[in-house]
Formats: sequence, structure tokens, C-alpha cells
Amino acid sequence: MKQNHILLVVIDAQRAFVDPAGSLARAFGFDEVRPAVTALSRLRAFLTERSSDARIVLVRSEYHPGQFTGGQLDHPLADLCVPSRNIDCEWAEGLDTSRASAIVTKHHANATEAAAYREVIDQAIGNGARQIVFVGFQFTTCVRASALTTLDLVGSRGVRVAVAEGLTGSRTSSYRPTRDGLSRVEFTRRELQESGVAVVGEFDEAV
Repeated sequence: MKQNHILLVVIDAQRAFVDPAGSLARAFGFDEVRPAVTALSRLRAFLTERSSDARIVLVRSEYHPGQFTGGQLDHPLADLCVPSRNIDCEWAEGLDTSRASAIVTKHHANATEAAAYREVIDQAIGNGARQIVFVGFQFTTCVRASALTTLDLVGSRGVRVAVAEGLTGSRTSSYRPTRDGLSRVEFTRRELQESGVAVVGEFDEAV
């Protein structure tokens, strides 16, 4: 597939989710973010070596205090990606942002709630995009929500949506089975696939 036919959407490649000093690691320990750190290493290499394979959009988060803690401000995640409170909003170390054709800031887990994101998607489709591939952090939350709702936006326009899981991170605890026997990662994978979002291991499998 030609380069202008593929849009790579990188969700939340920020220090909050992959850095020892980010909110997740400080709240739950570095082991909780190890899978995301591994995914980041692959993602950095991909963006350096394979950036010509797709147009790239970087989506970053800025939230308000207590947004994901029910307003509880003494919770370890109360300042998750809150600007100026910590290092969370900074790009992950070594990420080459210069290769992005657009950078969008979102204020909710779901990127499609940002008008700027919807405009970027519309523009990409107008310029010939026929495949949108998601990578980034976290697979079970922001990547999931953004992929599903993007499919709602573009599915009727002949555009395919996929998640390249090898370039997508999850928390260590998300791989552990829950009471129903499925981990959050497996549940998310099944939900995406059943909704029409392809889940593949590597970028090449998506295109």
C-alpha cells in the first residue's frame, strides 16, 4: 500500500506511561510499565527506520487534576498528564517528533473527542488514506477507545482501522487473568476484533 494511503496514529507516547519517574511507575512500581517500555523501544526504532511507510500523527494527552480518580486529589494518579505538575506530559525519551505530519492534544481518553483530531482524520482521508493504524499507550484504554470510535467515523468511507499490538503498550497487570479468566489485554483484543478493528502483531501485518 502506498505511503499516502496509510495513516499511523501514535497515541500518548509520553513519559507518564513509560518512564520510571512517570505517574504510573511512581504509583505502582516500574514493573507495571515494563511491557510499555519494551513497546516504546520498538516504536522508536520503527519511527526512525520506517517512517516513510506512513504519514504519522502524534496524539498527546493533557488532563485536569483528578480526572481519572473521581476527583480524589490525593490519589497517586490524580495528576496523570496534568500540565506542569510533573514530567508526564513530556514526550517519551528518544521519540522523534519531527517526523509527524500533525500533533494533536486530547483532553479525554478518546482522541475522537478532540475536534483537531477529527479534522486530521478527515484531511488524511481526503488526501487518500485508506488505512489507519494505531500504536502507543495504553492498549486497553486510550488506544482501544480511539480505535473503536475512529472506526465509527471512517468505516462507512471505505477506510480500514487496525492496531499494531507490537508497537502498543499495556500495564503488566493488564496481562493477568481476571475473574472471568480473560486478561484485560485479551478482552480488549477480542472487543476490537469483534467490532471490526484488526489487531495484528506488527505494522506490516496491518497493511
